[in-house]
Amino acid sequence: MSGFVEKGIIRVHDHVGPDIWLMQIELPRIAKEAKPGQFVHVKVNDPRYIFRRPISIAGTNPGKGRVEIIYRIVGKGTDAMSHLKVGDTIDCLGPLGTSFSMDKDHIVGIGGGVGIAPILFMSRVAKPKQMTVVIGGRNKEEVFWKDLFPKTVRQMIVTTDDGSYGIKGFSVSVLPELFGRGDVDEACVCGPGIMMKTAAQMAKDAGVFCEVSMERRMGCGIGTCLGCVCDRKDGKGHYKVCADGPVFNAEEVVL
Repeated sequence: MSGFVEKGIIRVHDHVGPDIWLMQIELPRIAKEAKPGQFVHVKVNDPRYIFRRPISIAGTNPGKGRVEIIYRIVGKGTDAMSHLKVGDTIDCLGPLGTSFSMDKDHIVGIGGGVGIAPILFMSRVAKPKQMTVVIGGRNKEEVFWKDLFPKTVRQMIVTTDDGSYGIKGFSVSVLPELFGRGDVDEACVCGPGIMMKTAAQMAKDAGVFCEVSMERRMGCGIGTCLGCVCDRKDGKGHYKVCADGPVFNAEEVVL
C-alpha cells in the first residue's frame, strides 16, 4: 500500500466559493512526498461515515508540513467535513495515486470545477512561465480560483458560461487557438467528463501530448475494492483509478 496514514490538525478552514471549502492540514509526511495529481483519502470524524473521501491535493508547504485541499459539499460526508473547526484533528491517507508529468517546457493546465485543484498544485511547483492555465466556471462566483494561482504562470485564461468574468464560453473553446500556436508541449486536464473528453480530442488533433486526471467514487483508495475502475481504450479490461491513476495518458483510457 502506498501513502501514509497521518492524523493532522486543521490549521485553516475557509468557505471560499459556492459550497466549496479550503482546508490546510498539518500532515508533514504527506506534505513532503505529495506530487501534483495525487490525492488524499480523508476520514470524516463521524462514526456515521465509514468510507474515506478522495480529495485532490491543491498544494503543499513542506516547510510548515501542511497539505491544502479544496473540496465541494456533494453529500453528507463532505457536509460533515465542512463543520470541522480549526484545531480539530482529521485522519488522512496519502499521498495516493499517480501524478502529472512536469518535465515539459510549456504545459497547458485545463481545469473545471474542483478539478482545478490539481492544476493549481501544478502551477505552484512549476517553473516560472512553464504553465499556461485555463479555468472555467458557470459564473464569476465560481472562478474564485483565479486569485489562488501564482503570478509566475505564463498566462491565465478564465472563461465563464454567462460571460460575467473573462471570456464568455466554455474553457475548451480557447484551446484550438492555444494549441495552434505550436509551442505547447503538453496538456493536463481535470474536470467534468465531457470537458476532459473534448480537451483530450482537441489536443490529439493538434498533436499535443495529453494527460487526464480521472474522477471516480472510491471505496478503499488502494486498488483492492475495484469500486473506481475505468475502461482501457485498448479493450483489455479496466484500470483502477485510485492505484493505476488518477492521472493517465489520455490515449490509454475511455473518457
